[in-house]
Amino acid sequence: MPASYLEITLRIFGIKSLKEKRSIVKRLINDLRSNFNISVVEIADQDSKDFITLGVSLVSINKSQIYKSIESIVEYIERYYTVENVYKEVYD
Repeated sequence: MPASYLEITLRIFGIKSLKEKRSIVKRLINDLRSNFNISVVEIADQDSKDFITLGVSLVSINKSQIYKSIESIVEYIERYYTVENVYKEVYD
């Protein structure tokens, strides 16, 4: 059963405090968990109010389904959150 790991760094705009950023990160993580069957956690940039770095792990029956899920996750984030996708890396 194949598994993949996605590391994605997002730039967020208009954030004035780390408290405001943390509320956005918490909502984003909860949304991703409820809409996709994934494990997700903030892995870096916790002290930066301009960037969010998430680690996402996925398991599926085949690799093509994993890649479809990754694209859906990225599209979801870009559609529903005011962020810029700065970096995306997939590890198999």
